[in-house]
Amino acid sequence: MRVYVEPPDVQSRSIGRIANELKQYAPAGVECVSRIEDADLVVLHIIGRHGQNVEKARACLDRGQRYVVNQYCLRSTQKPSTDDWRWLWDHAALVWSYYNLNGCIREDRGAGILPNFYHSPLGADASVFRRDTQATNRYVIGTTGFGWLTESIREAGHATQSVGKQMFHLGPELNRGGHITCAVGMSDAELARWYSQCQYVSGLRRVEGFELPCAEGILCGARPIMFDRYHYRQWFEEFGLFVPETTRDKVIDHLVEIFTQPVVPITDDERQLAVERFNWQTIVSEYWRRCL
Repeated sequence: MRVYVEPPDVQSRSIGRIANELKQYAPAGVECVSRIEDADLVVLHIIGRHGQNVEKARACLDRGQRYVVNQYCLRSTQKPSTDDWRWLWDHAALVWSYYNLNGCIREDRGAGILPNFYHSPLGADASVFRRDTQATNRYVIGTTGFGWLTESIREAGHATQSVGKQMFHLGPELNRGGHITCAVGMSDAELARWYSQCQYVSGLRRVEGFELPCAEGILCGARPIMFDRYHYRQWFEEFGLFVPETTRDKVIDHLVEIFTQPVVPITDDERQLAVERFNWQTIVSEYWRRCL
């Protein structure tokens, strides 16, 4: 089977990582091709753009191709209702998401379930993301993102400054003070060394998300801080600290409270649980099994 898995041209490093893992653990008999027209199966990476992706799906069906939907966003898109996505999902060979899409259908009072639904977390490479035993906790928290106001980076920055500590940011220079160190363009091994210097890693994306840096951060000894939402708790309940998704000022207050309390390190047992839960090979092997 020839498969097109190439990610869309977006800023997110995570989608490229997912596509690479799908390629790495593709079973014998699956060939990844570089042109969508040459594929038997096309993977659609959904981060929004409902109309554009429906057009892509219709074009696949017209060419006699099957397609798979990797649904990374739903409630934060311009079409947040499951009703809008049902045609795309119902005609897919497989729908994969870390959100419980059948549960979302119930929330929206929709009918039926998705029999082709694969519900799983994303993964993290435990052979690369591991604690650097020589690292010290230089940073109270690590954040990721492309702007000061997104993913609660501003709140983490203000809270860090309030307690007189340092923060690491994976992303472009923020120019928000000497207490924030920003870096980009590193290898995964280098990123693991950065995470190893963080006490906490931020998963404070509003509305919805999975937050791949949290899975990777756990493996490096950084405990996730996330909003108290079901879609975060279902995968990170045993590892994370959860704060209410409320106003920016109150989120800062919650972070200050956490930062002034003693840190509870990630234990060996917790890391092992994360290794098993976020195992890319296990996750992707089941993905391909269902596709085939």
